[in-house]
Amino acid sequence: MRERGGNQVLREPLLRGREEEVATSNNPLRTGGRWKSSLEEFPASTDMPLPEKIHIFPSSGVTGFNKNAHLHAGESLDFEPIHSYIRQLQVTRRIVHKKFYGYTGATLMKYLVTIGTGLFTGACAYAIAQSSSWLIEKRLSLAEEALNDHTLTDGMRLIYGYAWLSGFSVFLVILPGLLVQFWTPQAVGAGVSLVMAYLNGNHIPNLLHYHVMITKVIGTICACASGLPLGPEGPMVQIGACLGSTLTYCGCCNSTGSSGSAGCCLTRRRRKKEKAEETFDGFKSLQNFDMNSPTKDNYHENFCEQIKLQDDADHREIISAGAAAGLAAAFGSPIGGVMFSWEEASSFWSRKVTWRCFLCTAIAVLTLALFRRTANIGLLSFPDFSYHPEMHIEFLMNFPFLTLTAIASGLLGAFFNSLRQKFGKVRPRVSSHFWRIFELLLTTAAGIGVMYLLSWLAGVWGGCIQRPKGWPEDFGMKFMCKEGQVNDLYTLFFSNPDEVIDRIFGAGNDECDADTMGGLFQFRCTFTLTSLAIHSLTYLIFMSYAAGLAIPGGLFMPCIMVGASFGLLIGAILSKLLPMWRIAPSMYALVGGTAVLGGVFRASISLVVIVVEGTRQINYIFQVILAVVMSNWVAHNIHSEGVYESDLEKNGSVSFLRSEPSKVLHVMTAEQIMSQTVATVHEVESVDRLLHLLKYTRHNGFPVVSKDGERLEGLILRSQIIVMLHRKAFCDRNGKLLGVEEETTELQSALDHEMQTFHQRQGLWQRHAWSAKESLHKLQIEGEIMHGINESLRSLAMYPEIASQTGEPPGARLFLNFGPYMNQTPLSVRRECSAARAHSLFTAMGLRHLCVVNSSNNVVGVITRKDLDHASGQGWWRQNRLGSMNMLEPVGQGAGEVV
Repeated sequence: MRERGGNQVLREPLLRGREEEVATSNNPLRTGGRWKSSLEEFPASTDMPLPEKIHIFPSSGVTGFNKNAHLHAGESLDFEPIHSYIRQLQVTRRIVHKKFYGYTGATLMKYLVTIGTGLFTGACAYAIAQSSSWLIEKRLSLAEEALNDHTLTDGMRLIYGYAWLSGFSVFLVILPGLLVQFWTPQAVGAGVSLVMAYLNGNHIPNLLHYHVMITKVIGTICACASGLPLGPEGPMVQIGACLGSTLTYCGCCNSTGSSGSAGCCLTRRRRKKEKAEETFDGFKSLQNFDMNSPTKDNYHENFCEQIKLQDDADHREIISAGAAAGLAAAFGSPIGGVMFSWEEASSFWSRKVTWRCFLCTAIAVLTLALFRRTANIGLLSFPDFSYHPEMHIEFLMNFPFLTLTAIASGLLGAFFNSLRQKFGKVRPRVSSHFWRIFELLLTTAAGIGVMYLLSWLAGVWGGCIQRPKGWPEDFGMKFMCKEGQVNDLYTLFFSNPDEVIDRIFGAGNDECDADTMGGLFQFRCTFTLTSLAIHSLTYLIFMSYAAGLAIPGGLFMPCIMVGASFGLLIGAILSKLLPMWRIAPSMYALVGGTAVLGGVFRASISLVVIVVEGTRQINYIFQVILAVVMSNWVAHNIHSEGVYESDLEKNGSVSFLRSEPSKVLHVMTAEQIMSQTVATVHEVESVDRLLHLLKYTRHNGFPVVSKDGERLEGLILRSQIIVMLHRKAFCDRNGKLLGVEEETTELQSALDHEMQTFHQRQGLWQRHAWSAKESLHKLQIEGEIMHGINESLRSLAMYPEIASQTGEPPGARLFLNFGPYMNQTPLSVRRECSAARAHSLFTAMGLRHLCVVNSSNNVVGVITRKDLDHASGQGWWRQNRLGSMNMLEPVGQGAGEVV
């Protein structure tokens, strides 16, 4: 590879037939040393079979696998349906033979999975809220008992109080920290950005595994109860997605495994070793049918095979609904959850996805409401605001000040994104387990200590205020104050965050006595101005560092906390300076909280809907819109990317395609960005060449070309080739299947069904291992494939016209016919096509491979998401450099990529 013209990359072409020149000395299928015989002299007999211990997959001789070493392997998902002959025949049959009121049952199963996802998501939201609230009350009660122990001196009481607070918090974060570092590293942080990457088409190993969901639930409860500035809203998105994925695959039966027994796709079953004496009989290893049976009705689809929810497109719809339900349950906002999934999480949208998301969010919020037995639902619900006829006049009078508040709060959001990135450069590496756990414990203890010290100092500068009459009995802690008083800063720092935000939004509406109206530095009878300023600044810095700790936790609640505290501070100051100006400080708190969210996440419509639904007040929609617009505008000019986009860019191992092409793609062509290292195959291809391609490439798609040239005729996937090799679907040079008189459509349908469910049967969340290094499961499949090839070679004696040929490599006498199974209509573009148009086609159709052809329809290259992602990166913020390389290099000598 060499560079040309700055960022443009010119890749050396490597056409079909020349890949043998890349690594001749390292290819055991092209040299005689590994076979202990010259290939030219290799006889067509059974005396010298192929070695069954040879590795035919990339670097499959590895003896260990560390799941923490590679969180993401660069694998893509297959959203595009395969339009093959056999699948079109199956679709036609399903249309003719409807089972229930014109449906086959797949639609019903999808809705049942959607409803179940909503039910379990609402239940998880309730469990997280109740558990974290109980732990917070327990932590505060233990600290309160130590502070009220009058047998100790004042200094000892302060030390004991801090010991209980920090010790309890450190104890809570130990378990989730260990789980994240050593068991499920995919559960770290909020997880929203990785869900976005998955819905965009990136396979991320174990991202939605139920193990990750367990860690996410436990970690979110502990993080929210520990006093760290983290919330449950972001993790709820990944929890909802995990629930949808778990319910989608829980009924996937492993009916065609070698063990012959049904199993769950969520757990990896050990495959029993097939008997060596089993003779070659075509597809006899499939337990559901017999290839040599004279009848054509010997293969019957079971229930799991009739109701297919295992393909990536169906899975994507359920994940979108689960993500929407998670956020809806967190905020008690069903429509807001749908809008969030549409605007932020999902890259592919349709009307049926809208209905599915809406049903899932409605069920989740309804379940949460039933558990709480109140309409005031959501993990972060806002209080009711009073309404009076002159509110529109107040809005006009406060418009200049509200605009300035929104701009300032948007700057706080942009400052948080920048500060978070700077902290990310100094924190320990993810692979340093000890230092990551030490960082988590030290940050928790130090953060609690700083807030505890500031709360103690608050009593010196007037932080002890009279308890407002409108406050509940269990809200407000005196902490070194006199009887009847509360420490407002201690209350802001250590009380339940949901209750604190309720009090901030309701500040100014509480009844006050004449002697508790507050002095110069106190807003009415609630919080002092100094405490509000210290609270917003401290919380902002603390959450900027806590966002990268090795523990699950979201940023919605901390952002609202900072923005509401800052907005109330601005409103309180204005009410002091302009007593006759009809200042409503609670309105400023609402604008501040919304603006910080807009500055951090850069959401627009979904954020407006979430806030309006949460407050249950349509009267404040113009204030919310103003906050969102101004904060997005000012934050975008300072820090162009939101927190999710920044996470995706610095990840470095996912290729996230934006909905619109970048400007640089408009001046480039498909030929400039395509990968020219194309390995093509014929419709009837020799096993020898296929084994070579499987070992020496990491391609997941191979264009099928005509016999007389490179004219594009179809596309076959790596997984399909592996299935055909594993099931010994060998044929002669003319494409006639060996071992049977007639190849029926029932047998083709059975093989095609195994192709569709290949990744679910061989490891649902380890699909990247078939073209990467870190798989042990491939060793057994390799042995079975080579054993089947040797058996097939021995059986060639029954076919004189084949066995008589000599002077060829062993695998060159066996062939595979891709005709019934290949994608006969792969999308392609001309080499002169604009790269921007190729990007639009790729994202709109959910492609994995986009073939590039010349004027004669000959294949000259292939475009994958990594090619588009590599060509789009031009800004200073760009850190993802996953451009295509020469993937025909032997594994171990080149970095390679997975497409």
